Amino acid sequence: MEKSLVSALRLFLRFILRFVSQVNFTALWDELLSEGRSSFTVADLVERTGATTNAVYGAAKYAVDRKRLFSPVRGLYVVVPPEHRSWGVTPATHFIDPMMRQLGVDYYIAFASAAQWWGAAHQAPQEFQVVTDRRVRDRDIERVRLRFHTSAKIDVDAVRRVAGPRTMMKVATPDLCAVDLASRPRVGSGLSNVATILAELPDLDGQRLADLAGRRSRPDARRLGWLLELVRNDLDLAALRELAQPDQGRPSLLAAEGARLGPHDERWGVIVNATVEADEL
Repeated sequence: MEKSLVSALRLFLRFILRFVSQVNFTALWDELLSEGRSSFTVADLVERTGATTNAVYGAAKYAVDRKRLFSPVRGLYVVVPPEHRSWGVTPATHFIDPMMRQLGVDYYIAFASAAQWWGAAHQAPQEFQVVTDRRVRDRDIERVRLRFHTSAKIDVDAVRRVAGPRTMMKVATPDLCAVDLASRPRVGSGLSNVATILAELPDLDGQRLADLAGRRSRPDARRLGWLLELVRNDLDLAALRELAQPDQGRPSLLAAEGARLGPHDERWGVIVNATVEADEL
């Protein structure tokens, strides 16, 4: 009799715990936000609520359908605060760090997206650009367009961990941002837009730029120097010019995919085969 009573009590307690978990799910999302948590894994909620994995998935799906949550990658959910519920998604800066941790990928926010963080994007980029240490599939989540660019080696000494709107995140320093944009101007919407960004980037340093450019190709260093000289008069570019070795080998193309036609800028060893016009600020 005593054993059957204990078993009955256990069943009753399980039922109560399950019921309470289900009832509290609708309030839990705002509770997480109030605690400063904007994302969670299924395992986090199983541990917190005592609910089953299936119950958590079911509650999360219900919330996703009502734009209270979204899932940028399998197993991770992000809480949508009231100001973004019409979108059904938050800006990428709210969740990029937990997303990359869930994937087990090293990363940093790069190119025009990093420039925007440092206040140097003349126009808001249409994509959120991230460099990763291994391939990650591009994703469009409602209005957020995530674009990933693989690099075999991340310049960790030129990446800063900063406080984002909801979580910490990794962002390229202005110097790394400048070097990356000069190396891949197409990702920065072309040479003219890159020049506009370079004109606005704060706290650039000639020696740091040369150190980072030395990890890229000589044509990249030459392009960077040429662009900086076009739009900046506050930088000492001597170290970068020494690295560029403008009098060595064939001149490099300003626009790498253009024809070898145009004036030869001997100061940087560059064939100016494209018109570059930085926007007036």
